[in-house]
Amino acid sequence: MSENPFAPLGAAGKPRLKVAAENPAAELVSPIPGDAPKRPAVHPKLGKPSAIWTYNDAAGEPIGFAMRFDPPGGKEFRPLALYRTAGGALEWGWRSWPAPRPLYGLDLLAEDASAPVVVTEGEKSADAAQRLLPKRICITSPNGSKSAGKADWSPLAGRYVTIWPDADEPGEKYAEDVKKLALAAGAVSVAIIAPPAGVAAGWDAANAEAEGWDMARAEALVASAKAAAGGKGKKAADDDDGKPQRRKRGGEMVLNIIDEAGCEFWHGPDHTAYVTFPAKRGHRENRRVESKEFARWIASRAYAQGLTPPSKGTLDDSLRLLCARALDDGPLREPWLRVGAEGGAWFLDLGRDDWSVVKITRDGWQVLHEHDCPMLRSPAMTALPMPAQVMGDSIAALRPFANTDEAGFALLVAWLLAALRPRGPFPILMLNGEQGSAKSTLSRLLRSLVDPNIAPVRSPPKDETDLIVSARNAHVLALDNVSSISGDLSDALCRIATGGGFSARVKYSDAEENVAYVKNPIILNGIPSFASRPDLASRSLIVRLEPIPDDLRKTEEEIETEWAAAAPTILGALLDVLSFALSKLEKTKPPRAARMADFERLIEAASPRMGWPAGWFSSIYQGNRDELDAGAIEADPVASALISFIHDDEPRGWAGTATRLLDLLSPKVGESIRRSRGWPQTPIKLSNDLARAAPLLRRHGITIARKHSGERTLTIMVAEAAPAAPEAP
Repeated sequence: MSENPFAPLGAAGKPRLKVAAENPAAELVSPIPGDAPKRPAVHPKLGKPSAIWTYNDAAGEPIGFAMRFDPPGGKEFRPLALYRTAGGALEWGWRSWPAPRPLYGLDLLAEDASAPVVVTEGEKSADAAQRLLPKRICITSPNGSKSAGKADWSPLAGRYVTIWPDADEPGEKYAEDVKKLALAAGAVSVAIIAPPAGVAAGWDAANAEAEGWDMARAEALVASAKAAAGGKGKKAADDDDGKPQRRKRGGEMVLNIIDEAGCEFWHGPDHTAYVTFPAKRGHRENRRVESKEFARWIASRAYAQGLTPPSKGTLDDSLRLLCARALDDGPLREPWLRVGAEGGAWFLDLGRDDWSVVKITRDGWQVLHEHDCPMLRSPAMTALPMPAQVMGDSIAALRPFANTDEAGFALLVAWLLAALRPRGPFPILMLNGEQGSAKSTLSRLLRSLVDPNIAPVRSPPKDETDLIVSARNAHVLALDNVSSISGDLSDALCRIATGGGFSARVKYSDAEENVAYVKNPIILNGIPSFASRPDLASRSLIVRLEPIPDDLRKTEEEIETEWAAAAPTILGALLDVLSFALSKLEKTKPPRAARMADFERLIEAASPRMGWPAGWFSSIYQGNRDELDAGAIEADPVASALISFIHDDEPRGWAGTATRLLDLLSPKVGESIRRSRGWPQTPIKLSNDLARAAPLLRRHGITIARKHSGERTLTIMVAEAAPAAPEAP
């Protein structure tokens, strides 16, 4: 039985479509933009759909839906598309596209210009036929068997077409209509399948699949189709007078599309080829030349010009040629991902469909809809809230979402400001708290202000390779429910936060390597304190979250609603602070020449705009570092034993060999620690462990010097106490 969603009620019990009346004041929106309102989950009268079919354009972007419903009175079908009202608002309408209507399967046609086509009656039949005939492209037209004439059949030009009709009178009529329309559109040939003898009325591809047909049986049925008269065959390439016309070769067609559109080619420092091309909405996009997005754009442009999209082989050859153009003739530019800097200004990609960016200068910020920023995007990136122009201390709007003390809130704001800056090094934000303290929720909210993603928080990666892949495809890394951090993962996180290179051998190659340089803001959350290594602790901000009582806990829906209202104000306030900081940055000196001096300098420059006294944040940051250092010392048996040894036995310092020092430190720890892998068993291992802990020990007033004058000796010196920190505001 046909499952055509728009078929009228008639023979064989086919459902009749009840389409909502066309609204002449509403304009169809196609494709559906990323910031469109959420698609209705239920029909106002028919309830929740039992099946949904998505219509895509040639570029693979959704343009509408067909839905099946099963109310008590029997199944019904409805189309759903997006419209713009006369007032400019976007709203969903339970009505179909105006003629000429798109075919179901346009994206598949665009992907393979040479594959033969099978036309069925209805989306369910098309899907079933596609599974039975994977070497062919199976499509259908929308709005039922009587609406074939309202569809756009031009994508069938140059194609070999087979029609698989339903086994009934309406199916025969639909096949005849499609035959004429396909031939008129320029199909090379059209054949019509005769249903097997003895099948029930309405039998179609979906019934064949349900009966257990396989590919061989379905292909045999297609092979038995009778060719319809009127196919153009070889004369498809001839004009109306029968004279042969020169047809452009596939590669030539691609290059013509590129040149006519005014595409710009350039390359990055790592010799990756990029292209800037005009998109449908009037903006320009940047993509890798060999990306799927650029290939879809070429197919879409070919379709818009009435051309048959190039085959995969032709497209691959053309893209290799364009890569050479980008590398040999194109300028060198540094690609940006979410953030960038140029000419003394900072830029933030809003991630919206029009590719608009925020430009931040010392005089303020503004949204640019036209620009030449070399922004790139990964498929997982999503849109930031549209920032609002605000007055006063609007960052306070973030406070209700952060269940921490004032010092912790200051650290959260500082991390956000640093993460929105295009240059690192970036601090690693560690959110600690017991179960139920909203660690994951706060991680998602914070990331949504900087680099929203379809997967805002993720589990820790299995290895360094997965971590680097994530870092190359996003600006922010957010790891959820971290229970422990290995030494290798700790080292990798440190390199990512302050900038580091990674390399790996190219697969199936002995001499080539993949090299990546990454520098990203990082969020980690978990119940335990996991900054046990000194180098990780020195790059981190730890914020402890307070548990939320049950009577104050909110649902996810409530939080999302409140956040949607507050986020534009918070982002606008952060941009105001960044603009102020940019105007003061040159004259601001970091409080100390530490590893994260650039971070401290930025926050000190921004502090007056937020009402923070000079030095107040630095005192909070120092206290935070002291807390992390204390945790790192507790987790480091060598550093802990040395501090105990100096404090208890040698307050003025000590000098001697590593062998002697190991003997003196051993009594400071228990037997179980001395037998563990964390305790050095040789003097060389002790020296290496002391070198790793040296920055941590220096912050505790202990300095280790090495001398070699006939005998390797260690000199441990004790510094004076540091001055007191300024008072809080």
